[in-house]
Amino acid sequence: MPTYLVLLLLSIANLLNNGMEQYYVFQNAFNKEHIEVLDLYVYNVGMTGNSLSMATAIGMLKSLISVALLFTVNGIAKRVRGESLV
Repeated sequence: MPTYLVLLLLSIANLLNNGMEQYYVFQNAFNKEHIEVLDLYVYNVGMTGNSLSMATAIGMLKSLISVALLFTVNGIAKRVRGESLV
């Protein structure tokens, strides 16, 4: 059961990551408006839009949301099992 809990926590913390590389490779002029996901948007804003501060802020917000999800799931696991990992 502890292994299951660790894997659950890791998958919840990794929920917002979506494999930006695949979207970047398949992006072209026809589907550029419809294929944009959060990581690809951060890349486009930071590298091609010359707004590194905006890209950094969005990336940090994504990280904070992931950490909040991690602690939420850990709290739920503590209520259910009686012990937590963090």
